[in-house]
Amino acid sequence: MRKLIPVILLLLLSSLIVIGSSGTFVYFNAEREVKVAVVPHDEEYLSFMCYNGYAATVIVDQNSELTFDALTIGNYLNELETVNIWLDPDYSNLPSGAEMWIESEDGVSRPIASQEYYTFWGNISVGNADPGTYEVPITLYATWDGGDAVIETCPIRVKILSGPKIEKVLLSGNETNIPLKTYQEWVLQINVTNGGTAQNLTIEDVIPGEFDVDLNRTSTSKGTYNFTRHGKSDHLEWNVELGPGENAHMNITISTRWVETGKDGKWEFTSCGNYSLNKGAEIVGYGIVSNSLTVEANIGCEDE
Repeated sequence: MRKLIPVILLLLLSSLIVIGSSGTFVYFNAEREVKVAVVPHDEEYLSFMCYNGYAATVIVDQNSELTFDALTIGNYLNELETVNIWLDPDYSNLPSGAEMWIESEDGVSRPIASQEYYTFWGNISVGNADPGTYEVPITLYATWDGGDAVIETCPIRVKILSGPKIEKVLLSGNETNIPLKTYQEWVLQINVTNGGTAQNLTIEDVIPGEFDVDLNRTSTSKGTYNFTRHGKSDHLEWNVELGPGENAHMNITISTRWVETGKDGKWEFTSCGNYSLNKGAEIVGYGIVSNSLTVEANIGCEDE
């Protein structure tokens, strides 16, 4: 029996060889260990800076313009190559009334030497665009001697805030049925609200020549002001600093002016019609102008 065992084993091995040489290879399974190094964007070979997921956060008021740092790129290629970079931003998410320009969007590249970095700048101009938060994706294109790359960077976040607003109201005084040549007085109020970032605002207005300004009964809740005479009209300049969401007001008391004539004189208004109490208060640099207050003199017209 022991003599048969080697023979049996030999026959089994022979059969395995025959099967293996004539079989079809249809499946193979194997495992190996793979290690991948995941690094932040600022440690990559072509690095770019992100802050909380954004290349930059731009906060801008309505009716204003701002220049900002858009994206910082670093060149850390092992080959010590100079890299040429240009950016391709997508502005399609911005609202109507907002225009942005980012350096190199025209395809003109910027060279970055090895181990150096470069900050691309941008500019945004906002008119009466809808307030809100918007994103501008940026694609980075890079070329160097023997290579190139296309990288989707972090987007730029744009926050458009409602800018300052101004209005004028009449607190007291007749608006109509005003007799000619009689003393009349009014109290005007200018209200300014800042819905955006902290601002040093300058407000200008003009009180026409038919009126006098009573400085003793004129005041403001905040800031400083000055009236300057130009011809017969009085020009106001009010400077006020307002934080986000803060407001201020100014009360101005005016009256009809005494007009000297020959041997005597008389009060304005000397003829019937509509008279503007103010030109319209304007926030300088924003092109924002308040309403103009108008009154009507219409009694005693037959005596003109």
